[in-house]
Amino acid sequence: MHSSFNYRLCPDSASENSDEQAFPLALALFKEASRRVPAYRDFLDKAGINPDSINTKADFSRLPLMDKENYIAKYSLEEVSWDGSLRSANYLSSSSGSTGSPFFWPRSARQDVIVGHMLQPLFERMFDTKKTTTFFCNSFALGTWIAGLLYYNATKWIADQGNAILVASPGIDKEETIREIRRFSSSFDQVILAGYPPFIKDVISFGKEAGVKWEDMNIRLLLGGESISEPWRKNLLSLLGGPQSLARIISVYGMAETGFIAHETPLSIALKQELSASSADIFPQQEKIAGFYQYYPATRYFEVVEEDSLLLTADAGIPLIRYYTRDSGGIADYAAVMRQKKALAGLPAAEVGNWQMPFLYLYGRKDLSVSFYALKMYVGNVKSALEQSPFYSQLSGLFTMRVEQTANFDQRLEFTIELSRGQEPSEHMTHIVAEFLHHKLQETSSEYTKLCTAIGERATPHVTLVPYGTITTVPGKKHKWVAAST
Repeated sequence: MHSSFNYRLCPDSASENSDEQAFPLALALFKEASRRVPAYRDFLDKAGINPDSINTKADFSRLPLMDKENYIAKYSLEEVSWDGSLRSANYLSSSSGSTGSPFFWPRSARQDVIVGHMLQPLFERMFDTKKTTTFFCNSFALGTWIAGLLYYNATKWIADQGNAILVASPGIDKEETIREIRRFSSSFDQVILAGYPPFIKDVISFGKEAGVKWEDMNIRLLLGGESISEPWRKNLLSLLGGPQSLARIISVYGMAETGFIAHETPLSIALKQELSASSADIFPQQEKIAGFYQYYPATRYFEVVEEDSLLLTADAGIPLIRYYTRDSGGIADYAAVMRQKKALAGLPAAEVGNWQMPFLYLYGRKDLSVSFYALKMYVGNVKSALEQSPFYSQLSGLFTMRVEQTANFDQRLEFTIELSRGQEPSEHMTHIVAEFLHHKLQETSSEYTKLCTAIGERATPHVTLVPYGTITTVPGKKHKWVAAST
């Protein structure tokens, strides 16, 4: 995986995307890292692992899991890099750490090319960039954060492969994003607007209020930073107007450590929509699935271990071997899923296309929750509830949740929910939102229902509605859905 990227990515070949083809590449990355990365040699020595003894999948499963705390933070940046040096790196990106000190991730042009190869079929097959002229508006944050620079570099590389794409990078500036789209959209066949879902929703709403006729524009959305629900997708398609194509809004899965990992396809979106309406038991705990993607195991090799934890092996600038992503979910072989397709009636075959890659599904981050009377309350369940509410158009989409202690030393579940532009908080609206959340959370969690029976009104969420713009986000970073208790 490291020395040169010459592996052909074939989205329409199940055999090329099989575990049999991918595992030898993951094993080769491990072997090379064990020879050339000082920190990894020491990491293996401390675990009592002889690299020469690791040759099969069973052997590979004996390798110690690495994460930020037990590996990245234990060694210097040079020690976790190839050959104990940063000389092969071209640039750095950063991510926040649990202590507030950032982690730095060195990258080279090789990582941009790998991501370019993975994104190229998405652009050419779903967005038709070979047949059209495209204005790519990159509204991911720029700076030391990975997304803005990664999508700029990868899209520029794709443009160099014979795609007529002009890239602009207004970053997380709503007014500038709208200004550039207004200025250039008429000069191109289509616009691809890329960014973090809550920000892009804000851009679309803000643009609509400012007189932008999204329905007259051939616009596609490329979203990353967090998964999106089907009610959210439906709401955005409604705001955009025009075609309701499966390929119009595409969500991607990525991490600061590795950048791009996987993406939705028309097939994965259609399957996800069918799963939500089907009683067929295709995946474990499929009612919890928040994100449903397809991926190239040749470049992003996944394993699933206890408690649905996802491990990733990838050449990410820093080689990551069995890296604990802190995401929970699973993987599924393409052929195995297609054999059960008969249980999912109604898939639009002509529209879903030919995407013969394994599936990756996410239940969500293990740390995106609060503990309320020892019951885990997940951000994803709250987001889903609000997105299905009749008053969702009156909300901005941002909220925070936390558990506070009352004067009587009881726990209280608190939500601060931001209203959409032009809406003002009221006691009546606050009551409606609180009652809706109380009811909807009982629908999604039998444990919460039991808690409501046990402690009565003390289980009722305490809701505070705040005007638009009150909940601030740090530029370049994901919104913090879980707030610290005071």
